[in-house]
Amino acid sequence: MINFNSSQFTRQIHPGAAVVVPVLRARAVSRNPLLWLNLVCLDAPLVAICWQWIFAGSFHLSVPAGHRAALFLTAWLIYLADRFGDSLSLVTDQPKSVRQQFCLQHQGISLVFIICVAVVDLIVVLQTVNYETAVPGAALGAFTIAYLAINHARSEIWETIPLKEFTIGSLFAAGTLLGVTPHIFAERSTMMLAAVLFAALCSLNCVSIAIWERDLDRIQGKHSIATRWSHADSLPGALLLLLLAGSFLLALFDRGAWPVALCLGGSSLLLGTLRFVPVSRDARTALADLVLFTPLALFVAEKVL
Repeated sequence: MINFNSSQFTRQIHPGAAVVVPVLRARAVSRNPLLWLNLVCLDAPLVAICWQWIFAGSFHLSVPAGHRAALFLTAWLIYLADRFGDSLSLVTDQPKSVRQQFCLQHQGISLVFIICVAVVDLIVVLQTVNYETAVPGAALGAFTIAYLAINHARSEIWETIPLKEFTIGSLFAAGTLLGVTPHIFAERSTMMLAAVLFAALCSLNCVSIAIWERDLDRIQGKHSIATRWSHADSLPGALLLLLLAGSFLLALFDRGAWPVALCLGGSSLLLGTLRFVPVSRDARTALADLVLFTPLALFVAEKVL
């Protein structure tokens, strides 16, 4: 049987078909609603807002609306910039994920959009974020810029230090909880445990995606814990057990934190089962972010029930 997805077949028809066919396939797949938020990098900032809300509600903390807006815009800006930087390193005739193909096709619009989001974000931060949040935010921003620079200019470092996914997960968790950081040490100790578990959940998300995209990363010459470590497949199971045990202990020792514990356990279980879902690699990657919307699901359930 002829495989119309084969790059060898497309090159035999016409050399340009090797480029045209993947583009057409990407356009068809990008119509999948599961991918929409992922394609425009909106999944990450929305996830951040959801988890900031559940932490603030569970630990009875107040987060100003301006801080929420700053978190949303900053997270969106970082992911847009990272995706744009990734598209600059892509080779035309190499296989690509749908999100990479989408950004590659809209590079000009993406750059203008990044500049606009950056300007609005700067205005919001300067006008709404207080000093006690701005100082750690500036430090975290410096670490994030350093990560982006290393990841795109010296990515081979992850071959020596295979901690890329844990770095991303920790930075995302720290940024999400930045608005409540001043209260972490002042509040009950279980809040620190919840923050560590959330970082573990974010790392589980990143490790899982790295495993699913291992073959693509190898073709593109990218480095991840999955391309570096042969036993990486065992990590999601270990992280899942850690998260389930930690969530149980969190709810046991601090009953007021049960919403966070429930969302941590629920999202980790959903992440753990995604590898069994019969969908494409791109859809599975998008779902890995969507299953982190458990705080939103809890909010809707509370309003309906």
